[in-house]
Amino acid sequence: MHCPNCQSDLIEIPTLEGPQLDVCPGEHGLWLDGGEITLFVDNYRALATQEPTGGAGAAQSTTCPKCGGLLKQESVLATALFSCRACHGWWLPKGSLTQLNFTARGAAQIRFDEADFYRRAEKRASQTPRTEAGRAGRSRHGPLTQQVWYWTLFLSAALVFAGFILIAGFRKMVAPWQWSAPPDTTWVFLAVGTLVGIGLSAYGFVVNNRMRLIESIPTSPIRSLAVGLVEVSGRAQPERAPLRAPFSGMPCVLFSYTVEERRTSGKETRWEKIAEGTSQEPFYVQDATDRVLVVPFGAQLILPDNRAIRSNWSGSLPEEAIRGLLQLGIAVNGWFGDKTIRCREAFILPDEFVYVMGTAHEQLGAAERAENSARLYIGSGGENGFIISDRSEQELLRSLQWQVWVSIGGGPALTLLCLLLMFKLYGTVQ
Repeated sequence: MHCPNCQSDLIEIPTLEGPQLDVCPGEHGLWLDGGEITLFVDNYRALATQEPTGGAGAAQSTTCPKCGGLLKQESVLATALFSCRACHGWWLPKGSLTQLNFTARGAAQIRFDEADFYRRAEKRASQTPRTEAGRAGRSRHGPLTQQVWYWTLFLSAALVFAGFILIAGFRKMVAPWQWSAPPDTTWVFLAVGTLVGIGLSAYGFVVNNRMRLIESIPTSPIRSLAVGLVEVSGRAQPERAPLRAPFSGMPCVLFSYTVEERRTSGKETRWEKIAEGTSQEPFYVQDATDRVLVVPFGAQLILPDNRAIRSNWSGSLPEEAIRGLLQLGIAVNGWFGDKTIRCREAFILPDEFVYVMGTAHEQLGAAERAENSARLYIGSGGENGFIISDRSEQELLRSLQWQVWVSIGGGPALTLLCLLLMFKLYGTVQ
């Protein structure tokens, strides 16, 4: 993305609040995607109820850096900013984020250093050529990551080569054949099964890559963490007060939810997903040596469904689930009475074991020799993996290994079986 003022490349800066900001190294402003502003203000309800008003003037370029739409200047809580009506993102001139944070402050104000964002962006912009050239050599886990990518490329090339051989073999086998019957529903199902088998094989290689990455990173004591890709395990603790799971009200440090509605179209009845989400509040992971803050924004959660709730035939749901749905803005009543809704939630309880693989970042303004609980936090690392699970590493690896065996073994078998049935049922030798 480019700065609307100077057209410089925006620099991604990770933050403790969760998202990676896109910051202009020339200090003209920064970009926030839709909804991310709520992570930088404590009283975001006051921000949400404030109606934006139009303002005079414009940036040198009114093009949205993300979608290419038009930026419109507005004023929110007496703060000048530019919004995009297409992607709902905000371009905040320098100082606007700090002003919004101050104006929409709550009882415990979220603190950050906006000036430090621009200093880091300028520093990264000046180091970009050297960083791109020597990234692998400077990475703490560079050799291991290179090894994983080497085997991924090797297996991908082997798969492509095997695919060419398979196609050539089938072309030779099919050459003397001709179709004895036109395609029908069964033929369509067999063709879909063939494509599913190919997709299952590709998924197996993706899961295998993830499994090898987890195996290549040793579990580190939290006291000994360094900046970069890390793996920790310990007991989960809330940063402040525990959260509440939306449908059961269970106290937890992290939760995710899915809401589905049963809908009928003609003779077909299906469950359609209408809402899903994950809590974004940070929490601590503590082992025998120290504790470290985890910011779950953008993490892949590997958690079992702790609870599934669905309305019965009379259309009733537990009161706790109804309150949770209403707080999420989901109506439980339809045109013809109560909707048939199914709710699922997963959560991590306080003091429950948790496994985290992510990227350790330095917190803003932390002293160089401070303890990890004050100096580092774990969050998303862009192209690196970010996993949070309530399973141990060994349990996670066993689960992934089973998926690899089923995908890489079952995918080619399903493809071959569907093709053989297709030629047997619809082909005949000339």
